[in-house]
Amino acid sequence: MPKKINNLQYKSPVVGQEISCVLKGIDKSYLSNNKKLDSLIIKILKEEKFNICDVSSYSFKPRGYTLLVLLKESHLALHTYPEYDSVYFSIYSCRGPNDSLETFEKVKKALNPKELIHYTNNKIKVL
Repeated sequence: MPKKINNLQYKSPVVGQEISCVLKGIDKSYLSNNKKLDSLIIKILKEEKFNICDVSSYSFKPRGYTLLVLLKESHLALHTYPEYDSVYFSIYSCRGPNDSLETFEKVKKALNPKELIHYTNNKIKVL
């Protein structure tokens, strides 16, 4: 419901897009090589002209990995689950309503999952 301010009704424009999903059946070479996965994600973000502010990652023992990329436009998060040959992927961008879609499509193509589950593609409005 649009927010009322001083009896005026304000309708927010779409300001961003959030895409999140689980990519299942990923090539083990990405799940066992964090540097390869990092390089892929950073390369795609740069191709899509995102401005990277910071990158943080953590390797779990005995397996698993988390990558967080802070963007001027928002953020990207990626978590691996090697025991399930899966990656959880999430990106939010406030550059526009379809801004994250091409980035997601490039990541999906590169990782070549056998299955895409729990996919959400939300266009976000400020209230």
